[in-house]
Amino acid sequence: MARRSRVEIIIDVLEALQAEGPMTPTRLATVANMPYDRLQTVLEPLEAKGLIRVKDMGRSKQVEITREGVRALNDLKRVRRLLNDLGFA
Repeated sequence: MARRSRVEIIIDVLEALQAEGPMTPTRLATVANMPYDRLQTVLEPLEAKGLIRVKDMGRSKQVEITREGVRALNDLKRVRRLLNDLGFA
């Protein structure tokens, strides 16, 4: 199986949050099919750009997609479809 590009990983993370709602980073790593430590390197820039929100819930954290994250996800999916249609992906 080919490795996922960073864009594909971001799409997978945002899609998981959109489909299943807020979840812990551990659960998100499982749903997005990636190691927890790798997920952390993806979450930080997504949070900094306002695409996700990480809430501290005391002993755990909850990650959720923002409205801006939903818009970005839709844009990324459109670009992916266009690239596929043109034969570039």
